[in-house]
Amino acid sequence: MKSLYADRELGNIVVRINSRAKKVIFKLSPDGLIATIPAGCTLKYFEDVLEQLRPKLREFMSKKKTRTALDESCSLQTHSFKVRILRSERNNFYFARKEEILHIACPMNTDFEREEVRDLLVKGIERFLKADAKAYLPQRLRMLASLYKLSFDDVRINSSRGRWGSCSTYRSINLSFYMMLLPSHLIDYVLLHELTHTLEMNHSPRFWHKLNEFTEGKAIALRSELRAFKTHI
Repeated sequence: MKSLYADRELGNIVVRINSRAKKVIFKLSPDGLIATIPAGCTLKYFEDVLEQLRPKLREFMSKKKTRTALDESCSLQTHSFKVRILRSERNNFYFARKEEILHIACPMNTDFEREEVRDLLVKGIERFLKADAKAYLPQRLRMLASLYKLSFDDVRINSSRGRWGSCSTYRSINLSFYMMLLPSHLIDYVLLHELTHTLEMNHSPRFWHKLNEFTEGKAIALRSELRAFKTHI
C-alpha cells in the first residue's frame, strides 16, 4: 500500500507501508523521495522524523541532482577519454580502455540505481583518471614551469575532493587526480595557480598580478569558471 505526501520543500514523497520495517527509511529514486514506514506509523511521527532528517535529505537530494548519470545514457567526458556504458552477456563488470573511450560492460540485469553498482563504476573510472593524471599532470606542470621560468621541487598526485591543488612552503606541489575532469584550459589554470604560489605563498594583490601575467589577464574569470566544476563524478 502506498500514498503520496506533499512536502513544501522536498516535493511529493511516495510513502510505502512495510510490515517488516522497524523505522522510517528514505530513499531517492529518479522520480523523487520514497519513504518506507512501519505499519501503525502515525502521520505525526512521520512528520517528526521528516523534520529531523530534513537537512540531510536536502543535502542528499542536492548531491544526487549534480551527480553524473552512470548508466547507458552516460556522457562523461574527461580530459583523456569518454566513458561509454553498455549492457552485455557477461556476468561481471568489465573495464576496457581503447584509445579515447573507456568501455564499461555491465551484466544485462544491472540495476544502475543501486549505490553498490554506482560505487563500483565510480571506483573503476577513478582508477583510469588517476593513471592518466600521473602520466599527464607532472609533465604538463614541468612544461608550464619552463615556459614561464618558474621552478618547483616536487609534484605529487592525490585523491583530494576538497581542492584541486596546493603548494607547500617547500615548493612541493600536490594535484588532485580529479583535475582530469576539467577542460584543458582550466587544468592549465590550476597548474599556473600553484606555480604562482612558488613566488607568492598567499593570495595577495601581488599573487593575482603575477597570475594575471601568466593567464593573459584572465585569472579572475578563470577562477570563476573553475568554481562551477565539482570534484566528484
